Amino acid sequence: MKAMSGQGSRSGWRPILRGLAALVLAVSSAWPCTLAVVSGKATRDGRPLLWKNRDVEGQDSLVRYFSGKKYAFLGIVDAGFYDEVYAGINAAGLAFINSVSEDMEGTAATENGEFIKKVLEECASVNDVEALLRSTNGAGRKTQANFGVIDARGNGAIFETGNTTFTKYDVDESPLGFIVRTNFAQTGSKPEQGGGFVRFARATDLLTRAAAMKILDHRFLLEQAARDLANESIDPYPLPYRGSQNNHSSGYVYTANSINRYLTACCTVFHGVRPGEDPLLATMWCILGEPVCGIALPLWVKAGAVPYELGGSFTAPLRDAVKLKERRCYSDPLSDKYLNTLELVDGRGKGLIPFIGRIEIVLFRAAEAALSGWRRTGADPARVLLFEDGLASWAFRKYLFDILR
Repeated sequence: MKAMSGQGSRSGWRPILRGLAALVLAVSSAWPCTLAVVSGKATRDGRPLLWKNRDVEGQDSLVRYFSGKKYAFLGIVDAGFYDEVYAGINAAGLAFINSVSEDMEGTAATENGEFIKKVLEECASVNDVEALLRSTNGAGRKTQANFGVIDARGNGAIFETGNTTFTKYDVDESPLGFIVRTNFAQTGSKPEQGGGFVRFARATDLLTRAAAMKILDHRFLLEQAARDLANESIDPYPLPYRGSQNNHSSGYVYTANSINRYLTACCTVFHGVRPGEDPLLATMWCILGEPVCGIALPLWVKAGAVPYELGGSFTAPLRDAVKLKERRCYSDPLSDKYLNTLELVDGRGKGLIPFIGRIEIVLFRAAEAALSGWRRTGADPARVLLFEDGLASWAFRKYLFDILR
């Protein structure tokens, strides 16, 4: 099927929000996840991107390495629950994610995570995913989701998927070069059960502007899109927010409907490869915890393991540390959904965002230099693991020192 962009206009996102206001009020604020598939034709370096902010009540997300039935892979899981994966990338260079979309046909979405795990274990391409969906239509699946995928051949797609049907949207057919989804589907048959309209409009606008400026890359998604705090009523930028929203203290913003939410447990951005490049050099960037409070770290399937800081023995040490920062940001005694932007930027050059930025600029530059070398000469798994572990250890120590001082 020809892709439908569903992307809104370049004129801004507030007209869209006005039209959706009634729906937003009717939908629970707990609707989870924002995602985007980006064609290499729209990115700065010609490599595809896949992004997901995972919003969920259970906050103990971590990264786990799986040997897999056919392909080894990295996956986002909940602590203690390893049969369900909510974002991941495999040794074939295929990355796969989802957002719940209960407006799709069917009655159950309880196996979305199991289906993601199956795809990562068995599929190498977008075509493989489509074939798997076709083969399971008859018996049915407990899936109601927007599934996003990119592969090592430069392909990308969204599959709006119900229990017995699906519709494919090819990202190369999108006029803007990307597709955004939250928690409703273009083909949804139960619109009253859709959600995420505010996040959809804002993410669309952010990516549209980035694509037009030719700055759409993994860093933009991690540094700006994933951490965006605009909501249905205000755009708080530049930070700190100087106003008062809904009679709360000055500087506090409501994050139930922003892209960076009080419920965001992690963010993943998959930076794919160009056709012909080693699929094992596709990079999984992961922020454990709420993006404005966490740090982005690079991971590779080729390493064959996950740094202890992101995997832990039960919960991830880095995720536990980020929780301490989140508690400081959400200090409003009246509500746990209002974030104090003065903790992020104090107006005098200090705060959590400048602090994280100083760590991440080192991580981004180190990863870019390593990838440049690996693309020329190849990469030994042991060296990739050593590099990955070293970055994670250094970043964790820097991050933890700021908490303890």
